[in-house]
Amino acid sequence: MLTIENISVNYGAIEALTNISMRVEQGEVVTLIGANGAGKTTTLRTITGLLEPTEGRILFEGKEIQGVATHKLVARGISMSPEGRGVFANLSVRENLQMGAYLRKNKTEIAEDVDTIFEAIDEIRSKGTTILLVEQNAHAALHHSDRAYVLETGKIVMEGPSKELAADPRIKEAYLGE
Repeated sequence: MLTIENISVNYGAIEALTNISMRVEQGEVVTLIGANGAGKTTTLRTITGLLEPTEGRILFEGKEIQGVATHKLVARGISMSPEGRGVFANLSVRENLQMGAYLRKNKTEIAEDVDTIFEAIDEIRSKGTTILLVEQNAHAALHHSDRAYVLETGKIVMEGPSKELAADPRIKEAYLGE
């Protein structure tokens, strides 16, 4: 469904993405994890037409889409829900939801509400919606996806089934705090 082939993206003289390749198949949830500044947002902005790659190509349903206007990509079914630069930009979705519920005292209700959000993500997935998930909480992202890519300094350094990556000692140490 979505294929990224050897794209590179520059911000002036700085290469933000270097020769990255990814694929997301129909009905699949694929996550992209990496530290702040790794290139996750740049990848999404390139897919959605907000940035132009200096090399490589992006295909959606077999057709090249780089250079296509963003509004036309939205009409084709490509959209992005960007991270909010709100009050707690350094927190995961789950943590932000918990903070939003901070004034509520019933911890059981708060946990249920947060779980409801992730259940909604799973329900969207069960309907066959294809998702490329970029989430700061690597544990949750890996738990709610089929496959994952790990991005470091603009390069894909690991990829594979999410469960396998979640069990990898390097991922545990770098992204899961274990």
